[in-house]
Amino acid sequence: MQIIALINQKGGVGKTTCAINIGAGLNKLNKRVLLIDLDPQAHLTYSLGIPAHELKNAFYRILITGSRNYQ
Repeated sequence: MQIIALINQKGGVGKTTCAINIGAGLNKLNKRVLLIDLDPQAHLTYSLGIPAHELKNAFYRILITGSRNYQ
């Protein structure tokens, strides 16, 4: 298993675009891909067609409450 992290505190540097395209490229190579969107604006989530504003739970809740309280 390999992990690729795209991190930059500055906005507008292409993190989301790179994540989507790297994920899509790896998927075309028949690799298993897990994309985790930790950005509060959820642009990666929306870009993949998932309506983030309709999700009942978010990773933010896990980070704040701890996984043992997550339902």
